[in-house]
Order: sequence, then C-alpha cells, then structure tokens
Amino acid sequence: MTEVKSSRPYSSAVRDEQAARTRVRIVQAADDLFREQGYARTTMKQVAQRAGVARDTVHAVFGTKAALIPAIVDLRLVPDESVLNVADTPEGRAVADEPDPARQLELFADFITRLNVALRPVVEMMRGAAAAEPAVAETLAMLERNRLANMERYVGWFAAHGTLRMSKEEAARTMFAIVSPDVGRMLCDELGWSREQHASWVADVLGRALLAD
Repeated sequence: MTEVKSSRPYSSAVRDEQAARTRVRIVQAADDLFREQGYARTTMKQVAQRAGVARDTVHAVFGTKAALIPAIVDLRLVPDESVLNVADTPEGRAVADEPDPARQLELFADFITRLNVALRPVVEMMRGAAAAEPAVAETLAMLERNRLANMERYVGWFAAHGTLRMSKEEAARTMFAIVSPDVGRMLCDELGWSREQHASWVADVLGRALLAD
C-alpha cells in the first residue's frame, strides 16, 4: 500500500504564518491609533476595525490594551521576531565588532539615534497614559530597566576596544541619560535638530565623557 503523507505540518506552518501576519496587523493598527488619538481614547474595537479582524481576535491574542504596548516597542525596534534584543541586530553587531574606538562611537551614535527616533513616540504615549493606567506605568518602568541593561552591554563593547574614564556601572548610567528618548525629544522635537545632528552630538559627548585620552 502506498503511504499517504499527512499535510498537517504544512497546514500548521500556514496557520502559524497567518497568525503572525494577523498579530503584526493588530500591532500596527494599535500603534497608528495610539499616536493619532491617544492611548486612553483608543478602544480594542477600534484596533480590531483598523486591523481588519474581529474584536475577539484582538482580545484572544493580547488580552488587554496595555499588552499591545510591549508588542509595539518590539515591532518598532526589532521587526525580525527571530532577534530577541536590539543589540543583536546586524546594526548592533556592527558596533560591537568595530575595533577602532572613534569609529565605534560613530557607529553607536548612528545606531542609537535611529532607535531613539523609533522609540520616542511610544515613550511619550506611555508617559501620557501611565498616570491613569498602572499596567502602562509598569511597562514604561520595564522598558527603562531593559534600556539600562542594554547600556551595560554597550559599555562592554566600548571597554573591549578602549579605556574608560570611569567604572562600567558609572559609564552605563551616563550613557543611559545621554541617549535617553527624553533628551532626544528635547534636542530634535523641541530644538529642531536633525537625527544626524543628534548622532554627531551623542558621539562627541560620549567620547568626552567615557573614553580616556
């Protein structure tokens, strides 16, 4: 008797791909609506309508409106779901692998200011919603903890190719402040700097602050 091969693995792969696409549509819809009309005024029903799915689907995938925010951050910073940390993207690895300290700073400044552009609208939205929504406040706090952890990792990159003026802990906290989305907002959104100007400033300030002569 000829063996009949099951189509289940293929069908499962198709369903997984469809589910992933649906998830991305939901996250993009929420991102757009949160920016357009604010977090508080956006409903799960509106997110579902914008994404072209049933409201029950949004609830089934995310559960709560607040749970959409980490997914928005992930989609903005690391669209490739196979990469777990933005430091492990090709752009991040290029910074880590650069042996020349000056060039490494330039690459890092370009890398981090691009992330800053992507992250600032989400951070501003979260700050506005956090006072009335404890889950959003916790997400914002988690984002800041993760950002500091990444600064500690970035400091290790610089220490591998040059001498630091201060301890790694102090350097990480210094970087945490200098490249924060809040500083980016003040320089770019309020003072009108371009991203390139911001990157040049970051490279100069970090070089003076962190690296020994």
